[in-house]
Amino acid sequence: MADQRIQVMDPHLAAKIAAGEVIERPASVVKELVENALDAGATWVRVEVENGGAERIVVADDGSGIQAEEVELAFRRHATSKLKREADLDRLVTLGFRGEALPSIAAIADVVCTTRANDEAAGTEVRIDSGAFERRAVARQPGTTLEVLGLFSRFPARRKFLRTRSTEAAACLQVVVPLALSFAEVRFEVRIDGREVLRTPGRGTLREAAAAVLGSDADAHLLEMNDELVDDEGRVLVRIRGLCGTGSYHRASRSGQFLLLNRRPIQNRTLGFAVHEAYGSLVPVGRHPVAVVQVDVPPDEVDFNVHPSKLEVKLLRERAVFGAVQRAIRTTLGSQGWTIPTWDAVAPVPGAGLGWPAAGSTLGSETAGEHSGPAAGGLLVGGEQLQALRVVGQVGSTYVVAEGDAGVYLVDQHAAHERVQLEALRASLAGTDAERQLLLEPLVVAAPAEAVLEVERGRLELLRLGFDVQAFGADALLVRAVPALLAQRNPERLLGEAVTALVRQTHGLVADPQATWVERLALVLACKSAVRAGDSLGRAEMEALLRQLGETALCRTCAHGRPTAVLMPFAQLEREFGRR
Repeated sequence: MADQRIQVMDPHLAAKIAAGEVIERPASVVKELVENALDAGATWVRVEVENGGAERIVVADDGSGIQAEEVELAFRRHATSKLKREADLDRLVTLGFRGEALPSIAAIADVVCTTRANDEAAGTEVRIDSGAFERRAVARQPGTTLEVLGLFSRFPARRKFLRTRSTEAAACLQVVVPLALSFAEVRFEVRIDGREVLRTPGRGTLREAAAAVLGSDADAHLLEMNDELVDDEGRVLVRIRGLCGTGSYHRASRSGQFLLLNRRPIQNRTLGFAVHEAYGSLVPVGRHPVAVVQVDVPPDEVDFNVHPSKLEVKLLRERAVFGAVQRAIRTTLGSQGWTIPTWDAVAPVPGAGLGWPAAGSTLGSETAGEHSGPAAGGLLVGGEQLQALRVVGQVGSTYVVAEGDAGVYLVDQHAAHERVQLEALRASLAGTDAERQLLLEPLVVAAPAEAVLEVERGRLELLRLGFDVQAFGADALLVRAVPALLAQRNPERLLGEAVTALVRQTHGLVADPQATWVERLALVLACKSAVRAGDSLGRAEMEALLRQLGETALCRTCAHGRPTAVLMPFAQLEREFGRR
């Protein structure tokens, strides 16, 4: 039987375990070294990655450098210049602070450190090979260059768990990108296998840095945010700055979302949810908004010392920060005419511009800038244009074709009718009770027990929607009246399907997380009661649909954020047919 006595761990073994906690993959090395460069006051940072970082990683900067007599000390565990006393942990102002990065890297790779402090005439080079130090004087400009060779080469069990070269290289780039956005005054250059993949100008402008990261086409779709949350004494509790994409600029993944807390890139599900929900149904289901959100809070109200990666954080006022992020984004979007659908604002917004996407735009595509945007010449000033359109016909039993002064419109009949139905139901909840149609005989509708309880709690609000319904045992509902709005759409079946669907949903489909169960029910009812793709419509029905859609406050999108219509301008038709 093995020796079970408790003993103090061998220092070399302890160092290797600590290295495993700090350095999980090549990207961990890049992150730690770039953070050190920024903490040293660098104005430029160059990163080179070869073979996914397993073969070679170089991070060079023009920061303050390391004093010659302190170079070897920097590679000892817990040696740091960033913490002097315990109280500093409560007010962290640097990116790194643990003092474990350099010794952890040296424990699992060969390292060459070349550095020169600002006040020294010559530089110092230190080579660390399997723990052995070699030191010599070299010529160098002030700053530091760290070269990491053969990561995990002495630990094949660790090395075999690395992903493919391209995956590891992409991860290295992904840790630099948010830092490049947070430190827009620093010039960043990243080269992977000799190819430049990122270069920022370093002129201190977030918009320029974002264009370098997201692509030059992003500039036209990014709005600047600037908002504050102050207490009664005028003390700033939360400051929100950054850029948020318009409602028509979105991606298929969260690759365009960046959360920067006190200039530190973080991952926080609550704040990520705040960004997504701030857009509501402006962004289609399955798509994600683009935003660079810079959050500043007092240093003593955030704890970065939660995990070795320092990505996860704890906030003292998380609810306040959540609200501040949402308000900043919604205020910014609203100032540019992007009306956010909420349950507290169902009335039309005077003068709100309605930008219709062009028929040639790539909704759902990750090419051509990965976004959908308003068509040039397709900007409408209100829904009255929809009411003035001339219906041409229906194609595919799905799309209404209409003609207007700007060109040809293709209207998704389901999306359009869903928006019409939702706004009518919202109006019922916001105003007087909806018109009800009594049933000749009450109907019994099967429903999950949880839904039956919710119906009982929301019975008065259901009456406002037009439903006279109550519990009928533990797993059924008794329906006596239905909304006249839904009378022709089998409302009893709709109610049963809707309450069942809500039970299965985690968050529902509403933009406002404070929406009640009945408000979320209205969203589901609107979707399930709308005409479907494949339903044939007569001319009168199509004309009525366009008229009703034009009368709604949020006619651009359906309840899920999909566009209700696309416009093909006459100029585009002329180009397609070679007339211009």
